[in-house]
Amino acid sequence: MTIAGVIAEYNPFHNGHLYHLEATRRATGCDGVVVCLAGNFTQRGEAAMFSKWTRARMALLCGADAVFELPALFAVRTADFFARGGVGVLAGLGCDALSFGCETDDMALLKTLAELREDEPEALSRKIRRRLETGMSHARARGEAVAEYLGMAPETLNAPNLALAVEYVRCLRNASMQPFAVRRIGDYHDGTLARLCSATAVRRALAAGEDVSRAVPAACLPLLSAKPRLPLDMAVLYRLRQGGFSLPDAGEGLDGLLARAARESGTLEEAIARVKSRRYTRARIARAAAHAAAGLTAELAARYAQPPYARLLGLRAGAEPLLRELSRRAALPIVSDPTRLRGDACFEAECRFTDLWALGEAESENRRAGQEFTRPFVRVEGGETPVK
Repeated sequence: MTIAGVIAEYNPFHNGHLYHLEATRRATGCDGVVVCLAGNFTQRGEAAMFSKWTRARMALLCGADAVFELPALFAVRTADFFARGGVGVLAGLGCDALSFGCETDDMALLKTLAELREDEPEALSRKIRRRLETGMSHARARGEAVAEYLGMAPETLNAPNLALAVEYVRCLRNASMQPFAVRRIGDYHDGTLARLCSATAVRRALAAGEDVSRAVPAACLPLLSAKPRLPLDMAVLYRLRQGGFSLPDAGEGLDGLLARAARESGTLEEAIARVKSRRYTRARIARAAAHAAAGLTAELAARYAQPPYARLLGLRAGAEPLLRELSRRAALPIVSDPTRLRGDACFEAECRFTDLWALGEAESENRRAGQEFTRPFVRVEGGETPVK
């Protein structure tokens, strides 16, 4: 049995994701597709529009056979940790291939970029430092410097999906999984709603009350709630004002700047704006704010180089043979009952992120704490592409 893995947020699931799952089956010839899904907060530090259980159901209705969780300890982090966590779960399950969307499907280029990330030549380091000295952000400085080093156009290497793809390939250097790049269709930042468009465009349309049926598979439409989520800004701002936190990936005094900005601001956006600079991007600040609010400390993050378990969120009917094969191959414990994870510090952080996320639910009964233990396992009958 050949098993392909996908790392995703699906915030929310749309036609581009459906295209990717279909392309994954074609490219790998796999017998099953396993999705490693980020939880209730995204890699950019923002609350997901829909719960991970709803997004897992969307994936299972549209071609995935099983959905496992990417723990928040890795999901709400920089690209290198996000990739490390996703690859860690899928490799720990024994998947044969990792399929990812990217602005390019040139695997030779991706491997070259991964090598430069792992072992940076001094000539490249000098090019990066020169750009940093002008006040350029590190991401842009590195992208432009690598492009110059390789004799490419600067804009070629400053694409968001490409940066994450490079981290995937980098993580796979010592893994048995084979990487497969599916060329992305459309502009990641394009806010125009179309049959194939970005998740950003779908979220904006949903927030504006627009019809998104042309951009989202029909099976997902009933799961798209019309009620907007409440902002979490005040809860996060309150925690930031208390200070006294030590945040992962912050460094350079960002935690102190955030605490001071929160005390001087009336909204979270105002606090972020006070800190935002060429050095500190909005995504980096938002992640740090989410870490503070959910109690994800630098000390806790340092304890886990890899995910300690593979939590099964959902399964499609008929995929039981796949699950049995994963259980036979797995180097990680496969867990579907969350009570088995009580006392695990990585899972306790997951619970805090989910409790924070729940405060934004439109219906008061859905804001209760402890949903990691009360939400049912996702079981889907049928779907568009049954496992072989």
